[in-house]
Amino acid sequence: MSTIFLYEDGYGNVIDENGGPEPMDYIVDQNEFIVETIAIHTEYLVNTVPNEFSLTCPMLLEKPKNEDIHVKKAKPKRSYVRYTVQDKTRFFDLKIEKCMTASAASKQLGILEQLIDGLAKHKATVISFINANPSATVVEVSEHLLKRFHDLKVSRSTVNNFIRRECNLSLKKADFHSIERNSSKKIEERYNWVCKQEKTDMNFLTNCLFLDRSAFDINMKCSRAWSNKGTHAIVTRPTMRTNTTPILGVISASGLITVGIKKPRPVKKRKADGCISSGTVTGHYISFLKTTLDGMDKHPHMKGHYIVMDNVPIHMHENIKKHIDYRGYKCVYLPTCSPELNPIEQFWAVTKNKAKRHRLLQEDTLSKRITEACSSVKQSHFKGFVSHSYPCWDKCRNRQPMQ
Repeated sequence: MSTIFLYEDGYGNVIDENGGPEPMDYIVDQNEFIVETIAIHTEYLVNTVPNEFSLTCPMLLEKPKNEDIHVKKAKPKRSYVRYTVQDKTRFFDLKIEKCMTASAASKQLGILEQLIDGLAKHKATVISFINANPSATVVEVSEHLLKRFHDLKVSRSTVNNFIRRECNLSLKKADFHSIERNSSKKIEERYNWVCKQEKTDMNFLTNCLFLDRSAFDINMKCSRAWSNKGTHAIVTRPTMRTNTTPILGVISASGLITVGIKKPRPVKKRKADGCISSGTVTGHYISFLKTTLDGMDKHPHMKGHYIVMDNVPIHMHENIKKHIDYRGYKCVYLPTCSPELNPIEQFWAVTKNKAKRHRLLQEDTLSKRITEACSSVKQSHFKGFVSHSYPCWDKCRNRQPMQ
């Protein structure tokens, strides 16, 4: 724990050795709020092969003119249509009695136009229904089609193929978003935030660091596994219920800054009055921030950088902002319900996928594997994490919903 000398300014106020304001309200006991540092920026740079990349802000880059999404063309397949007895009779009358070709007879009867028009209506109905109900099953889509088109007779497998091939839709793992996320209030909040930050010198690629927390546990496994055909894919776990390991991290476009693991509080012989939180509290964040900022002070080019965090109550505690300002850095809070604007979310996703690749996770090796996963992320990938958030700036600026 670093030592801070305090003085009296002659007016009854307590100041530090630099004449700064009284910092007593945000001094914490780092022996009680323990966050074990498992990765720091200096070690990361030593163990990582440097990559040459541009730090030009993607917001200032010229956008490509062609922004169309290239969708894979559906594979053509022969369509089978059921015709009424009247249609068949009229068709063969023209073909046999008037000696017309099949193409000419169908064209005169408008069969081809009816087919194309019918397929277009079916396609529009399916897409409209799925857009309104993304989690709809094939059975529900089939029932909806039969209600709209009473003379239609199709099997579920035909509807399934039609959805995939003609409508060009695929079944994916769903991401669940709250209704409030894209409400008019939140969209306007993001717009105002972007307009405000564009008036400052803040640049995600050159002078920003991103802080957030995540959680790991020994039961983290890949969601897919191999097994014999017709059998269940079973993966054993050390325990069915386990405690999560909270992780605090800071990254930037230049690489990993700091990663720390929250440790449980030391057991005291005498119990304190009231309830003591066992989770991550403000004291842990300030303890972690002290370690992080101490390391950043060793890199003069980082002085005055912005610390970007999510807009959650624990991040917005006044003591956290005071400590960041006191150390000569700036604090920026992202708009609520906007995780896409925080590049560290991409870092956590990559790190967890790396940790899941190990065959077995145990309590005594979990910290080691988290360290290996964090340190193995390439330096060039951090710029990619940051660049990935910039299209979201455009959505905020244009008042578009986050997807």
